[in-house]
Amino acid sequence: MNMSATIFNNSEEKNEEAVEELLLDSNNQEQCNDNIQTLKANSVQEEKDNNESTRCGVFGWFPNWLQLLASKKSYVVAYGLLGMNHSALSAYFIGTISTIEKRFKLPSTTSGIINSAWDVGGIAALIVLAYFGSAGHKTRWVASGALLSALSCYLRYMPHVLYGPGSDVINYSANNTLSNMNLCNESGIGSENCSLNSEGMVTFIILVAAQFIIGVGTSTYYTLGVAYLDDNCLKNKFPFLLAAAAFIRYFGPTLGFLLSSYTLSIFIDTDQQPPFKQDDHRWIGAWHLGWLIFGTTEIILASFIAFFPKILPREAERRKISGHQDNAKVRSMADFKETIMRLLKNPILILNTFSSTFYIFGLMGYWIFMPKYIETQFRKTASAASLITGTVGLTCSAVGIMISGSVISKFKPRPTYLAAWNVITETFDFLGYFSFAFLGCLKDDLYGSYNTDGSWNTTDSCNAECDCSATAKYTPVCSADHSTTFYSPCHAGCTAQSIINGTKIFQNCSCISDFGEAIDGACPVDCQNNFVIFLAILCLMKFLSSTGRAGNTIIQFRAVLPDDKAISIAFSEVVLGVFTFVPAPILYGWLLDSSCLIWGVTCGKTGNCWLYDGRKLRYLLNFTASSFLFVAVLFDIGVWWKVGTLKLYDDESEVDSKEKENGKTKEKKSFFSLSTFTNAFSD
Repeated sequence: MNMSATIFNNSEEKNEEAVEELLLDSNNQEQCNDNIQTLKANSVQEEKDNNESTRCGVFGWFPNWLQLLASKKSYVVAYGLLGMNHSALSAYFIGTISTIEKRFKLPSTTSGIINSAWDVGGIAALIVLAYFGSAGHKTRWVASGALLSALSCYLRYMPHVLYGPGSDVINYSANNTLSNMNLCNESGIGSENCSLNSEGMVTFIILVAAQFIIGVGTSTYYTLGVAYLDDNCLKNKFPFLLAAAAFIRYFGPTLGFLLSSYTLSIFIDTDQQPPFKQDDHRWIGAWHLGWLIFGTTEIILASFIAFFPKILPREAERRKISGHQDNAKVRSMADFKETIMRLLKNPILILNTFSSTFYIFGLMGYWIFMPKYIETQFRKTASAASLITGTVGLTCSAVGIMISGSVISKFKPRPTYLAAWNVITETFDFLGYFSFAFLGCLKDDLYGSYNTDGSWNTTDSCNAECDCSATAKYTPVCSADHSTTFYSPCHAGCTAQSIINGTKIFQNCSCISDFGEAIDGACPVDCQNNFVIFLAILCLMKFLSSTGRAGNTIIQFRAVLPDDKAISIAFSEVVLGVFTFVPAPILYGWLLDSSCLIWGVTCGKTGNCWLYDGRKLRYLLNFTASSFLFVAVLFDIGVWWKVGTLKLYDDESEVDSKEKENGKTKEKKSFFSLSTFTNAFSD
């Protein structure tokens, strides 16, 4: 009985174990099925993500017709056009600086601070955005920055919306040409509206904010945008593609200066015709018109660049065949610190960065104040100065950078050759800017003399009894023999005026021999020969210096690890920003202000400069520029010394060996053959 019970119990236990095993197997099967479904879902999602990462589109919209744009050719064009718009709006601002100073009564030091705000914004965002953005969707980051740039353009338009053409302009009309002309012993010089004295400060704040925002916006363009191009092409093709994008971008300054030339030829108040011409110091052009155009264009180009995939399809194929794994990882601050320390220990990067720092510092004065320099040195109008700046030197630069990119892609010169060429071109820049100190209109013909404190005294015995205001607006007149310019009709001692054949004539002028006559406006100065020489040297300098830019960028890229490309650019840009882009505009603005002969004074406060000491300005600007360029040459010699072992085209041998294995042979191509250009885009 007990034995039967024991057998029965054992049998029951075995049955229970069997049931448990069956249940366990069933659970395992269900879990296995769930795992399979999860893997399938993950695989489908991964495949979807991979497809989306190589397809053009946004927000789940990836139409087939849009995939025609998923190529290096399209990106180079889009990237170049966006850069062209950035360069154009920067050039437009530079072309209108002297007019903005005149309109809102700002000194050049203040406009230098406004310029620096661009780079303060860039510094604040550059390294962080480049580091964390390099592991993300680079083109989306670039597009987001472009939208910020568009916002800054619309902000720049606001001062005109708030204040209009200004009280000085409103007082001009065709029927007041003979009133308030500041004659000797007349008190009707014109009253000042000091209630509008806040215009300059509010405008300053708005423009600084706009510059700061665009600095943040463009920071991704110059880091992640270039890195995206380098990530999606063979290394031996990169120089030409970079040069092609830069070639497109180089037309931006030309377009910006051309547009500023056109808008400045339009009087700021379109409802009236002023009683003077463009070459009159009282002319204020429509500086504000271009910003609506640039803002709208920026939005369109931002939309275009946002369509590009995370990685181009051709590059994705190449990586798949070569077994390349995308090792992008979530960035951390610890990795960030390690990367920065690695860059700081890179001698080529450091030398190249400091070379660029001193080089750009030397050029910054001309880049920001070139139109103003041409205005003051060669007596050109603001419109003509912008036109000349945009068509001469910058066109030569575009040609130079395109040729250099083609030469590097075709002949693949050694890094020592590229570095040596940079030494040569920057030496020529040093000599060129040094020579500019002696080129200009050598005669400053304004009547008067220096005071002991260095200021200009326009009062003499011939006009001492005229009671001329020391704060009168600068309304120059020229003696009838075209030999002397006077600050105003009062300072020429003129007591009467008339209009003869549309020309304003001032009579009975005590400071002119035999109480002669004076003509409205400053005396014309003929220094055309020096101006032509200046432009010829400038064009040659721009051409030669631009031929070294592509090689300089390649050395910068190849001197660091592939994953450090974007942040190495950001690192260099921050150094440039801190030591060049921020202080240089302020320094050069101060140098211009130090050369001022006649300051405008409004409501007891110093405003913009009306007239400069041409010789002093030439010496200060050009000797300062050439000094910085000389130091840049020394650092470039250091780059040349260290760069010998750098590999610039390390994937070229792999490509050649594969072609030989496949029985392919290279054809000899002429330097400017069509295949030289098409091959750069085909692989």
